[in-house]
Amino acid sequence: MSDYDPTRRTALRLIGATAAASGLATAATAQENESNESDGDAHEGTGDDADRRPIILAGRSEYWYGIAPEEIEGEENPTLDLAAGTEYELVWINVDGAEHELIIETEDGEELEESDSSEEAGEAVSMTFEASEDAAEYYCEYHPEAMRGDVELGQGFDLAPHEHEGHEHGTEGNESADENSSE
Repeated sequence: MSDYDPTRRTALRLIGATAAASGLATAATAQENESNESDGDAHEGTGDDADRRPIILAGRSEYWYGIAPEEIEGEENPTLDLAAGTEYELVWINVDGAEHELIIETEDGEELEESDSSEEAGEAVSMTFEASEDAAEYYCEYHPEAMRGDVELGQGFDLAPHEHEGHEHGTEGNESADENSSE
């Protein structure tokens, strides 16, 4: 249990820094989307993808640790629920300073996607990919036995921005604020 707690604390601390950085990017994206919509010719489909939250994992030699979305939070080597043909951003954070690289492969072991590698504790690595109907597993290039999880093709995680207990995320919050100010 003592090995588990430091990983969780470290991952959450690193996630906090990553979330702060991505929060700034989300706010900029929301402002950009508002200005595009005010032109009366919003880009259909692009706003949804730009506002989607990433899948976030923490990497340590023993396993990948699920951070977000909620469905995988706290799980070791969580199953990634993806919808074929959908673009995803996956961010993983090097928690232990060992070298890691995330690879997505088919049942036959054919490599479909790969991230950059990292051997620096605290470094966040981001990869964007379109989920293939052939995706079956993901693993670490350097720790393939321990750091390995399944990819399940279905509806995919709900990564859209949404409201939580009195506060909003993404462009939905901006719409609510506009409605409230006109009352």
